[in-house]
Amino acid sequence: MPKQIQTDPQNTYLWCDTCRRSYRHEDTPDGICQVCGTRTREMGKFSAIIRGLMSNEMAASPLETRHRQLVRLIWTANGMGEQYYRVLTPDMSYARFEARVTELLCRGAEEGWVRFVIPPAPRPEESAYKLEFDDEAHFIAELELLAGTQTDENRV
Repeated sequence: MPKQIQTDPQNTYLWCDTCRRSYRHEDTPDGICQVCGTRTREMGKFSAIIRGLMSNEMAASPLETRHRQLVRLIWTANGMGEQYYRVLTPDMSYARFEARVTELLCRGAEEGWVRFVIPPAPRPEESAYKLEFDDEAHFIAELELLAGTQTDENRV
């Protein structure tokens, strides 16, 4: 029987094949990519650094990544993300659910049925950052579809 090799977190990074990013173990304690919500895998530090350098041209810009993070922070504020997850009980991890809803809301903003209210300068009050729906029924139908809880009468 082959011997299991124990890896040392000091000598490895966690790599996301989807985003082509590396993370230290302490940055992703659950092994889930902070950007896209997919599972990461262990990789030697040198390999992760080389892959990161090689994929630099293909990676999303830091502004795009930060924008997505801001969208995620706004819609999950005050535990709303967990509340949606508990109510919908989707057949996926919370991290994956959060990433998919974030993408849904970004698409909704592109299509014009979701608006994000962001103050012109950073504010300490979370209430200054808001999510508003121009078509709430559209959002609910899309959310049910995403979570796999859609009924025939609510199809988009």
